Amino acid sequence: MCSSDRSNKKHFPKGGAGWGLLFLAFLFFACTSHELDTFTHESVQHAAKRYYTLFVQGETKQFVEGMADAQTFSEDYSRQMQDVIAQASKELARKGGVVRVEALSDSLYTVDSTAYVFLDLVFADSVHEQVGLPMVFQRSKWRMK
Repeated sequence: MCSSDRSNKKHFPKGGAGWGLLFLAFLFFACTSHELDTFTHESVQHAAKRYYTLFVQGETKQFVEGMADAQTFSEDYSRQMQDVIAQASKELARKGGVVRVEALSDSLYTVDSTAYVFLDLVFADSVHEQVGLPMVFQRSKWRMK
């Protein structure tokens, strides 16, 4: 047992270098969370399917938030977009309602960080309809163009 200040406890060096390492480790795990997408076929297809599913379910606010540069939309414009999306979503429901959204394929364009995803909509009466959804990789996340 040592009663002096020279104990066997390890301390972080002066200047907070230990805290800096801890902070960097936190940033690493925060930045690799599932919220961040990657520029891959799987990632863009997953994002497009997620957004179109929001559309089909009438989740207009979340759908509009998935648009490119949505954070720059005024509140009034965002509401107008939500109203237009709600009308289109109701039209899909009138066609029999979409029961499943599947990603078929995509084209990635690294030059301008965009993609075009082809989706298959399956209606309640088993009718299939294919749609294309343009996407852009913006701030480490896929968004709709």
